[in-house]
Amino acid sequence: MSKEILFSSLRLGAIQLPNRVVMAPLTRMRADAAHVPTALNAEYYAQRSSAGLILSEGTAISPQAHGYPNAPGIYTAEQIAGWRVITVRSLIFEGKRN
Repeated sequence: MSKEILFSSLRLGAIQLPNRVVMAPLTRMRADAAHVPTALNAEYYAQRSSAGLILSEGTAISPQAHGYPNAPGIYTAEQIAGWRVITVRSLIFEGKRN
C-alpha cells in the first residue's frame, strides 16, 4: 500500500477516519483490582490516538467474563467512567496534534 493511500481518509459506515491505520486490540492488563481502567490505560490510548481506528483491548461485560487479571470491565459505573476518561483524553490528545 502506498504512503498516500495509507494516510488518506476513509469513510467506514457513518464514521470518517482520518487515515487507514488501524490499531489491533491488545490486552494490556493495566486496570485496577476492581477492573476499572486507570490513568495508565488512558495514557496508552492517548499515545496511539493518531491511528485512524483503535480497537480496544478485551473488556469484560460481567464479573464472570474476565479472562485475565487486571483486564478492564465495562459493567459498573466506575468502569464506564474509566473508559469515558480514556475516550475523552484520546480525543483531546489527538485534537492537540491537528
